[in-house]
Parts: sequence; structure tokens; C-alpha cells
Amino acid sequence: MKTLSKILGISLIVTGALFAGGAFVPAPEQPDIEPVEPAIAEVPEAPKEKTIQPYVGGSIGGSSASVQSSAKVCGGCEYDKLNQTSTKAEDKILNWGGSDTTSTGTVLAGVEVNDYLAVEGRLTKTLGEYEIKDHQPISLTNAALYVKPQYKFELGTVYALLGYGVSQVDFMDKTTTASGFQYGAGASYDMSDEISLFADYTKIMDGDKQISTATKMDSVSTFNVGAIFRPQ
Repeated sequence: MKTLSKILGISLIVTGALFAGGAFVPAPEQPDIEPVEPAIAEVPEAPKEKTIQPYVGGSIGGSSASVQSSAKVCGGCEYDKLNQTSTKAEDKILNWGGSDTTSTGTVLAGVEVNDYLAVEGRLTKTLGEYEIKDHQPISLTNAALYVKPQYKFELGTVYALLGYGVSQVDFMDKTTTASGFQYGAGASYDMSDEISLFADYTKIMDGDKQISTATKMDSVSTFNVGAIFRPQ
């Protein structure tokens, strides 16, 4: 009991000393910490899918055409006065032809299916006439649809034209239609995403196409310089 009384007495003395002015140690101050916003991971943009790109355009240029004509002509008759007999000479084959150039205009429209393929339609018309020696003037209109394999570079494109076309030839007050395989090749330079300049060569007629009784058109080719526009 005496021991317990001593412990209680000591406890009371210590407690009283603390409340009577014993030293008080304050808690250390916490430094100010600015709130940190949670980090948001950046999501990379998905690559844009290549969509079908329509385009329109036009060009001016030049065209070369060549024709060949052939006709059978009567050889005539001769009379032998001495023997009083007549003979008929054999018929002759008369050949003539040549070539000439004239200016052309072309309008076109197409769609790029992807970076490697396009489909394009063209309408080409002579702005003048082919004036070939010993022939009446000739004019031509051509409509064609091409498959256009292509390869794109940083600033431009090279391409081929493979397709089918129909030509309307006006000669000697008569209109003749000729159709067949057509082909060509060219290159373009991109001025911007919307506008490109191009130059190409096309063979729109190759082979003998009868345009009159005596005349066949051997070949027609064009060289075109123009621009295309891609609406965005």
C-alpha cells in the first residue's frame, strides 16, 4: 500500500508540474505543398485513312495525225491505127498520204482509288484541223476511259494510262467512228494538296482506220500540258 501511494503521489506531482507551466514542444510545421494535378497520358492521333479522292482538270496541247490513201485508177485504152486494133492498159494503183499537226483541248475527271491506282475519263477535241497534202481538212473528237497505275513521290507522281476510247473523225463532209485500245504515260508536279500540274503523251489511234473509200488514218497521238484540281 505504501508503494502504491508513493507511485500515485509521484504521478500527481508530475502532472501538476506539466499543467503548471512545464515546457510545451509544438509540433513541427508542415511545408506548403502545391497540389499536383494527375498526369494524363497523351493518346496519339490515329492515322487518317486514305479515302477515294475525286479530281477534275483540263489541258491544252498538240496532236499529230497521219493518213494513207490508195485508189485503183483506170489505165486507159490505146488504138493501133496500123492494125486497127484497140487494147486496154492495166489499171494502176495510186498511193498518196502524209501527216500534219494541230492544237487540241482536253477536259478530264477521275478518282484516285489509292496512292497506286486511279480511274480517269477524258474528252479531247482538235481545236484546228489536220491539213494534209492532197486531202481535205480532217478534225477529230475522242472520248476515252483509262485505268491509271501511278507511283507517288514527295512532290509528284508518275503514271501510265491504259484504256479504251472512241474517236469521231470528220472528213469530206462525213463522220466516221473508230474505237480501240489507247495508252499513254506522263508525270505530275504537286503545287499543293489541291492543285497539280501535269504533262503526258497519249496514243489515241494506232492502226489503219478507214475514214473514207480511199483513205485510212494510220495513227493519232497527243501531247498534253494541264492542271488538275482535287476538292478537299
